Amino acid sequence: MLHPSRFVPVVSFLALVACSSTPDGAPAGTAPVTAAPPPSCVEGETRCEGEGVATCTAGEDGSLAFGAPVACAAEAVCKEGACAAPTAAQKKQAAELAEVVGYLRANTAWHAPLDWDALVSRGKTTILRGDGSDRAYFGALFDAFVAVPQGHQGLYLERGCGKLVPYAGYAQRGACGRPHPRGIVVTHVKAGNVLGLAPGDLVVGLGASKERAVLDVLASRPMCVTSRPSASFRDASTATTFADLLEPSETIEVEAPDGSRRSVTVPAASVLGSAPTSFSCQDPLGRETTRAAYASLRPDGVAVIRLPSFVDPEVPFPTTNDASDFEAYKEAFEAKIQVAFDGVKSAKGIVWDVRGNGGGLTQVGLDIASGFASASASALSSCRARIPGSSPPAFGEVRYAAYALEPGGRFAYPGKVAVLVDGLDYSAADYFPLAVKSRTSAVLVGAPTAGGFGATSETKRFAGPPSFTVSVDQNRCELDDGTPLEGRSVEPHIFADYGPADLAAGTDTVLERAVRALFP
Repeated sequence: MLHPSRFVPVVSFLALVACSSTPDGAPAGTAPVTAAPPPSCVEGETRCEGEGVATCTAGEDGSLAFGAPVACAAEAVCKEGACAAPTAAQKKQAAELAEVVGYLRANTAWHAPLDWDALVSRGKTTILRGDGSDRAYFGALFDAFVAVPQGHQGLYLERGCGKLVPYAGYAQRGACGRPHPRGIVVTHVKAGNVLGLAPGDLVVGLGASKERAVLDVLASRPMCVTSRPSASFRDASTATTFADLLEPSETIEVEAPDGSRRSVTVPAASVLGSAPTSFSCQDPLGRETTRAAYASLRPDGVAVIRLPSFVDPEVPFPTTNDASDFEAYKEAFEAKIQVAFDGVKSAKGIVWDVRGNGGGLTQVGLDIASGFASASASALSSCRARIPGSSPPAFGEVRYAAYALEPGGRFAYPGKVAVLVDGLDYSAADYFPLAVKSRTSAVLVGAPTAGGFGATSETKRFAGPPSFTVSVDQNRCELDDGTPLEGRSVEPHIFADYGPADLAAGTDTVLERAVRALFP
C-alpha cells in the first residue's frame, strides 16, 4: 500500500490551468462566503444551570448567549428552566429522608468515613426537583440508602415492593441475568416471557448506553433491596432483576448466541405488580431450591453438591431464642447435607456449589470447609457491636462470632475440592468462601462474593407516604488481624463468566471451568 505522504499525483498543465475558480464556483481570488453560525439560544430563553436559572441575552456585539445563572431564593430549586418552590409534601419527604440518614449514621457499623451531610443535601435536592410522587420519593431514599455499604441493611416498602418499584432478585417479566463483561447475560427465563429472551442472549445496549454501562444505568434505578457492600453484589443483584428495572417502551439491544442482533422494546402494557415474587432469579440457572442439598455424580467421576442456602428450606427457622432449639435445627440441617455428601464422597473430586446462596448458619459452612483435607485450625474472624449514637463510631470490647475451622468432622474428604461462588453469596455464604480461600487449598471458581459479614440488628418503620422500613447492621466483623471484613468480597482463584453459547446449549460454563481446574 502506498504511504499517503509519498503519493504525488501526476497532474497535467492543462488541468492546472482549468482550475480557475474556487470550489463553490466563485471567481478565482474571491473568498467564499461563510454563513454566520446559528444563535446558541433564543433571547429570553431560560435553562437550569446548577442550582440557578440562566437567561439568554444579547451581548454588545448582538450575539445571543446564556448569562450567569441566578440562584433560586430560599428552598426553591430550578425545574424546567424556572425556580419552583417545594410543596408541603416535598418538604415532609426531605425531612423524613434526613431522619433516615440520621438513623443509619447513628447505628451502622460501616468502618469508613461517609459524607452524611452530603447524602441529606443530595436527597433533598432530588426530592425538590422531582414530581412529588411516591416513586420519586422512594428513588431519593434508595440513592441515599445504597451509599452506605454496610451489609445486612435493608430498604423495603411495607406495600409496593414489586409494584411501585421492582423487588430485587425477582423477574415478573420472566427473564433473569448475571453480569457479563459485555453487559448482562440472560441465564434463566420463563417460557413465553414478554421480552422474548432466551438463555444465552446478551443485553448489550439500553438507549445510548452500551455493554457494561447498561449495568450502571440500571443499578441507579430504585428497587426494594438489601444494602450493597460491594460492586460485585451491586452488579449481581442488578443483573438478576434487570428485566423489571426496564421501563415500558424502552428499547434494549440484544445479541443472540450466534452473534445476530435485534432490538427489543418493552411492551407499554408490561407493568409490575401482578406477581412480584413468583419468578425467582436467586439461582443463576433457575434450579430447584426446596431441599437442603442436591448431590449428583458426573460421568467423569466428579461429584457436585449444591447448597441453595445455609438455612434449611424444609423446616421453619427456630424463633424461640432457645439455644437447644437452635442446636437441634443446625444438627438436623447438617444431617441432611451429610446424607447428600455420603452418597458421593467416594468421587475423585467434589465441587461444592453455593452460587446464589443468601446465607444463614455460618457454622454449617465452616463445618463443611473443616472437612477439606488441607483445612487449617487457625482463628478466622470475630465481631464487635457498634455503640449506637457514638460519634465517631465506637465499638464494644466484647468479641463474639469468633470463627475458626476444626479439621476433620462429618464432612471429611481426602480428594480434590472446588467451590463455585458468585456476587449473591452473602453472610454465611461469604464466610464459607473466606474460610475456604484463607484456611484451605481448595479452588474458588466464579465471581467475587457480596462482602456482607454482619447481621441485621434492628429495623425502624417510617410513615411516608409511602410507608417503608429501614434495617441497620451494628456488627463490625474483622479478620483475626483486625482488618474490617465488611465490603471485602472474597475473590475467586479463577474468574469464570457464563458463556452465551453454553447457556443456549444447557451447559454450565462455571461448573465446567471448575472441573478443568481440578483435573486439567
